[in-house]
Amino acid sequence: MNTFLNAEQESLLENYRAFVAEFVQPVAPELEKQAGSPGGLSALKELLGTLGSKGYLGIGCSTEYGGKGGKFVDLALFSEALGEVDPGLALTFAAHTAALELIDKFGTETQKSRYLPLLARGEVVGAVAIAEENAGSDFRAQTTEVGIDGDSVVLSGRKTWVVNGDLAQLAVVSGKFKDKLVLCLVDLAENAGAIKPGSHRDKLGLRSARTCDIEFASLELGEASILGYQKPGDLESAVDLDESTASMIDFAHNVTKTLVASSAVGLLEAAVKLSVGRANSRQQFGAAIGRLQAIQWKLADLSAESSAARLLTLRAAWSKDEAPEEFPRHAAMCKFYAARTARVHSSEAVQIFGSLGISAEEPVEKLYRDAKVMEICEGTSEIQKNIIASEVGA
Repeated sequence: MNTFLNAEQESLLENYRAFVAEFVQPVAPELEKQAGSPGGLSALKELLGTLGSKGYLGIGCSTEYGGKGGKFVDLALFSEALGEVDPGLALTFAAHTAALELIDKFGTETQKSRYLPLLARGEVVGAVAIAEENAGSDFRAQTTEVGIDGDSVVLSGRKTWVVNGDLAQLAVVSGKFKDKLVLCLVDLAENAGAIKPGSHRDKLGLRSARTCDIEFASLELGEASILGYQKPGDLESAVDLDESTASMIDFAHNVTKTLVASSAVGLLEAAVKLSVGRANSRQQFGAAIGRLQAIQWKLADLSAESSAARLLTLRAAWSKDEAPEEFPRHAAMCKFYAARTARVHSSEAVQIFGSLGISAEEPVEKLYRDAKVMEICEGTSEIQKNIIASEVGA
């Protein structure tokens, strides 16, 4: 792969940055400040409506279903542009994209034609609900139950840390049918009366991403509600149901990991700009602190390692479309490395700012909080190392 962006992709990234500067940057502080409030939810819905109407929520969806038909690298570049201003919104985008990608790759024609145009236009926001209190990275330990009653599917269980949980109208929800994993398509808006969403969880960082628990109490779903199957009865004769669903879940995780890594690259770009600006403007002992070797080395490390994170992330995004057998390994690598690099160097940015760096009035404080959460959300760094070791044969 050519690890450098071509002229068209560079132009695309600049267009994304221009859009983010015009529409996201002015509202980002309020999204952060009002994260758990009704006002914050309303503001986020309005912003997502703008993203949808301008086609950004359907970048990777095929034109057949109303999307832009872009490559996954295009989505990674958009997440990078979002991450430079608000990585929390980038996480919101990643969760929506994962739902869309799952349906696009594994859904029946009925499921695709029903949901993809709505997701691509932003008329419906998507979520993926897999984690449970005792089943995070170990998703096979989940206890959510999926039963069949005639032509209906009955869903019972509680999901935790659902990004877009109180915002989405459609969720892809995992559960077990006779001890085998399945994914259900749940219309959250249509079934609002039978779903119990928890309150928004306050987080250390990525605060603008709405995150909550959702409880399903014997929720009855229609016949086309099992992802990839036309009727519930088809599950009885499905071959390798558990393994095929596990592959779907892994695919969704790889999508979100790569997009979180992309947003970490955007965060690092912001850290570079802020750190260089501070180093050149802050005067101590009669000169700018950027003249000090200690500061210069911090900036050199930041520049080199953020560039490495970007290349790893672009490699993963490219492999999703062009070398899918390599996608799991590269997704784990870029998530682990980009998130760690973001945490380390956002900390160094705080150090360069000195006492101002720990002030909530300065953006580097937010960068540091957001970066730390990136090492945990969508799969911890330790889990990514396990995946990388497995992929190389250890």
